[in-house]
Amino acid sequence: MRIWNLPVLVFLFAAPGYGQTTSNTTVPSIPILQEAALPMYPPIWRTAHLNGKVTVLVTVRNGRVVGTDVKSGIPELQYPTTANLKTWRFADEVNCTFTVTYTYVISGEESDTPTNPKTEVLPSLDVNIVARPVKPTVNY
Repeated sequence: MRIWNLPVLVFLFAAPGYGQTTSNTTVPSIPILQEAALPMYPPIWRTAHLNGKVTVLVTVRNGRVVGTDVKSGIPELQYPTTANLKTWRFADEVNCTFTVTYTYVISGEESDTPTNPKTEVLPSLDVNIVARPVKPTVNY
């Protein structure tokens, strides 16, 4: 073998194969939510201007939520979060576990009367609930 061919052979064996995929990792897919009740921002916590996040590990069997395990979050917002998650429905063949984060935010200008919060369910199944603050009233 000639010496000038040696660098070419070293390059061929050292270079990765372009266009080849050798990854054995799989990305878990997020199930498609088919039905859910509208989450509520607890009125007492809206009045108190309580903001926060609640992170929950959700277990789904046969399309129904069968388990919720709160990982972190404000204790006062944990019950309404898990209660709402139990209303979620997926296709009957869905069996998985995933993490969901509910974010509760008081934002915007104060209103004279309570308004409905803006609720957004992201493709990652994380939920954002934004409520406007209500002007406090004083009764004598």
